[in-house]
Amino acid sequence: MGVDFLERAKKTFKRSWDRERVALATPDLLRREPGCTGVSVAGDIVPGAEVEPGEKLTVEFAGRGLIARRGLTEVARMPDAAPEIVEAVRQGCGVAVGTVEQVHEPAGVAEISIC
Repeated sequence: MGVDFLERAKKTFKRSWDRERVALATPDLLRREPGCTGVSVAGDIVPGAEVEPGEKLTVEFAGRGLIARRGLTEVARMPDAAPEIVEAVRQGCGVAVGTVEQVHEPAGVAEISIC
């Protein structure tokens, strides 16, 4: 009786597992790894510095604006960042994570999204 039941129910068990696998892979509000919906800020690239799209930088509060660093090296300045963004970084211990979205080499500007 036990073996017969398993043979008959095998397809429904597998189908049920597949549905749950799809449910686990579907993004929702309570994911373990929340995404970053950042705000983009234009930063003036420091002369001699090079930045690549997708690169992670440390964005720090500096006076009235923000600066982006790779390690200890300053690579971009954002003196014209919106006051709300500057205040948000300042309240976050003065540091935030930034990702280079685009680099406009002729203008010497990098678009940096801040999480």
